[in-house]
Amino acid sequence: MRPNPSKTGYYVLEGINSFAAAFYFNYLLFLLRDVHGFGNFQNLIVGAVHGLIYIPASWFGGWLGQRQGYFTSLRIGFGGMALSVALGGLVPALWGQLAALGLWTFSMCFTWPVLEALVSEYEPAERLPRRVGFYNVVWASTAALGYSTGGWIFEQFGRASLYVLPVVLNGVLFLATWPLKAKHDRWLASAPPVGVTTAPAVDSDRPRYFQRLAWTANPFNYMAGNTILAVVPGIAVHVGLGIPEAGLVMSVWYYVRAAAFLKLWWWPGWHYHFGWFLSALVLLLVGFVTILTAPWVWLLVVAQIAFGWASALLYYSSLYYAMDGSETHGEHGGIHEALIGIGICGGPAVSALAQWATNQPMAPAWTVTAFLAAGIGIALRVRRNGLRSAARND
Repeated sequence: MRPNPSKTGYYVLEGINSFAAAFYFNYLLFLLRDVHGFGNFQNLIVGAVHGLIYIPASWFGGWLGQRQGYFTSLRIGFGGMALSVALGGLVPALWGQLAALGLWTFSMCFTWPVLEALVSEYEPAERLPRRVGFYNVVWASTAALGYSTGGWIFEQFGRASLYVLPVVLNGVLFLATWPLKAKHDRWLASAPPVGVTTAPAVDSDRPRYFQRLAWTANPFNYMAGNTILAVVPGIAVHVGLGIPEAGLVMSVWYYVRAAAFLKLWWWPGWHYHFGWFLSALVLLLVGFVTILTAPWVWLLVVAQIAFGWASALLYYSSLYYAMDGSETHGEHGGIHEALIGIGICGGPAVSALAQWATNQPMAPAWTVTAFLAAGIGIALRVRRNGLRSAARND
């Protein structure tokens, strides 16, 4: 049996990438508010275009990594992200900021599918949940750190920090791919594949059924999350928070999501149980509505606890069921990220459209809520069809 490969380097890449991405994207929205006069409507459009780029780029990034090599894809991604953010720093005009964000988004999509694949490859079925679980804990924790500390960094070191810090971090990641590839190649040479121990499947149809269920729900998860991110600068004004305070308060659901990933990592009882999945969808809806309508900071915090737990379970389900039983991890990682892109684009897009059509500031909240309710209905239908299919096979 192939010996256990070390994945530490990949987790380090993942953590730094997540920190830099959370810092750059979230505080770019504040810069667009303060320097270019953007309100919720304009930031929602920015979020929608960001997601629109993310959809095909993620699929292509996973496809390229699977066929041309994971480290080739990572170098394109990290190098492109560094150059894109540098463009934003060199061209302060609005077109420079938007062009930089578009190129950065495209480049980032060459990293996440490949990192997901690298931590999953050559893992026996009994060890895969632990690998995926730790992967989730790492990116969620470092994203929370990037969001919660980013406001302080942005205020203390000025707008230049929005560009300098991500460029430096992504440059380091770009350079790190060479020693990691050399280590990876040495491991492959010294441990040729001679079979992988896999756990026996209890029901060959069950993973496919839950994969469809999770892939259906995760776009709704990201519809809600990225709608919130786009309007955080507006929420901060509404409840009277400065940029550092907004980063701390609105990162609560990031930290809850990380803690929930840790819980779900150690407790496999949620695997292939529809009740946990459905309750997460309901909590997501309730938490989303409350966050966008809360008049008090304490209620924002409480709502984020529910929202963070729900978001964690839905994301974990999508990634775990995508990788469980898959042999083409790069492509499946790309599909997983492309579905995330649908949510990243869809939430802000329908929110901006609703606000434009009604001229009502609360239109985004109720429009996305309607989509989340539809998501619950779709999940119930997928569940019913899955049960019928299982009954016919019996």
